[in-house]
Amino acid sequence: MDGVEVVERYELGHERDPVALARGLAGAWATIAGSEPYTDAVLRAIPALKAILRWGTGSDAIDIGAATEAGVAVVTTPGVNAEAVADMALGLMLACIRRLPGLDDAVRSATWRIDEPTRDLAGATVGVVGLGVVGRAVTRRLRAFGCRVLALEPHPDEAFCAEHEVELCDLESMLPGVDVLTLHAPATPSSRGLIGTAELRALPRHAVVINTARGELIDQAALVHALETGEIAAAGLDVFEHEPVRPGDPILRAPNTIVTGHVSSYTELGLTRTKEAVLANLQDVLAGRLPKSCLNPDAWARGSDLVA
Repeated sequence: MDGVEVVERYELGHERDPVALARGLAGAWATIAGSEPYTDAVLRAIPALKAILRWGTGSDAIDIGAATEAGVAVVTTPGVNAEAVADMALGLMLACIRRLPGLDDAVRSATWRIDEPTRDLAGATVGVVGLGVVGRAVTRRLRAFGCRVLALEPHPDEAFCAEHEVELCDLESMLPGVDVLTLHAPATPSSRGLIGTAELRALPRHAVVINTARGELIDQAALVHALETGEIAAAGLDVFEHEPVRPGDPILRAPNTIVTGHVSSYTELGLTRTKEAVLANLQDVLAGRLPKSCLNPDAWARGSDLVA
């Protein structure tokens, strides 16, 4: 882009030290943000910053109120990687339900046929927590498998639910009847620890838990306990309470658990669509246009010098 100097600092996308992050962003007018935290302290330390363009949908690492007060526009890319994330969610479901890692190990250990049959995704009852763009993409796939879909969504698309025969319900009534629980909600103060000890105990013992949304949605210690004691059958996780996962984290030793490193959107299609959306948002901001996916339009008014 003409007149724009691009500085590549990819390592800052995982920086947790606020001092190091502020130092790395010194003088930046806009940043394409990863999972690094933009706290009030960080924002105060980089007064030149006027736009945070998130590479993705989530904004839980950004203090939106502090950004608005500082005149920093926060812009996300909602929905662009939904298909990639939905594919990963289905892949984890199938891998857990059909016990694919164990089947692979069995053949490699000269056991041709396991003693007990696996369960099926076809015809299963699946609880979907969050019917945003990703949740709806997952639901479309589940309906193609002939699944019954129960969903928790505070602001449901009634037409979508009717078309795909989604049964809306609360968490308490959902949990006892599902074969699979899949999470697609944002991390907010009210959703943190949404799935804890009581919720895991309410699930059938054969149930599988899938999380491709945010690690904070699950009490990870409670999940490890549920897996170790057989309260649930398996878990497929792409996100965790602490990322990257520490080498000694108990979740890595939990039985019947498939873990991936927050890569559900890390596909050729997911990356391409996200890149295009981020660049379009950047062009809007540079031209003085408010991007449709700006989370804090008030920052536009506060940042009188928003456009360089």
